[in-house]
Amino acid sequence: MTSVSFSRFLYCDTNILSHLAKHPELWPRVAEYLFAHDLTLAVGTQVAELSDVDRLHKPLSSLLTAVPAAIIKQWDVVLSEEVSAHPGPRRDALLAYPLNALLWQDGGPEQLEQFLSSDGLREARRGQLASASQLAARHADLKSNFPPSPDGSYTRAQAPVFAWTQTIQWLAENHPAFLQQFQANVSEFNDRTFRSVRLFALVIFYKYYLGRRDPRRTSDFGDLGHLFAIPYCTVAIMERDLASVLRQIKRHDDVLQSTTIYDIGFFDSWPAPESSPGGSGI
Repeated sequence: MTSVSFSRFLYCDTNILSHLAKHPELWPRVAEYLFAHDLTLAVGTQVAELSDVDRLHKPLSSLLTAVPAAIIKQWDVVLSEEVSAHPGPRRDALLAYPLNALLWQDGGPEQLEQFLSSDGLREARRGQLASASQLAARHADLKSNFPPSPDGSYTRAQAPVFAWTQTIQWLAENHPAFLQQFQANVSEFNDRTFRSVRLFALVIFYKYYLGRRDPRRTSDFGDLGHLFAIPYCTVAIMERDLASVLRQIKRHDDVLQSTTIYDIGFFDSWPAPESSPGGSGI
């Protein structure tokens, strides 16, 4: 095995990360796959979602120090880096802290286990739920302001317009000074730079507009909190429904051009370690 660069990431959503924590027999193969492709398991908002699942904290802390794993930057940092990169693509590292460094500290895995049960992480979880609740209300407003065609249906051709509109709104809320510079000439604004926001918007459009669905639970919006990092990851393994939506988007938009998408079936039919990501996944 060779070392990893901590520059290429595999992202697992909460369900997949929980599945791995419950099945330690998978860890050697996960490690083999990560080392073979110079991949690091990305850790972000998923751990906050698991903060109240106490039974998983010990196996999860063991997993995250047994395979190449790292804390990645949060969505607001990624968005700020996209702003700085405009009009070109963001090229900053996604890495915030390599969790494997804990192995060289006394009680490293125990520190991680304590963090997973900490008041700070539980508070972050409460913040996630509050944000998801706000997004539910925002979704209702969005749909009323983005009407379908006269026959009541939406078309895939509307997706880029919806993504552009959402990108403008997110930047107006979070980076108004940056956006003001385009008031005189909006043609100089390149929404393709903002892959984190565009993917969020495209998932909403494909899942709820084209899919003719309405969110049933606040957690549906909580699931979308994972999306900001995925365009900057080499591989993403997601629950089946979201993986299906991401595959649809990948077929019709370049926002996921650098990311291979798998669902939980990945663990039933592992790609050969020597095969490059991008083969059996889409």
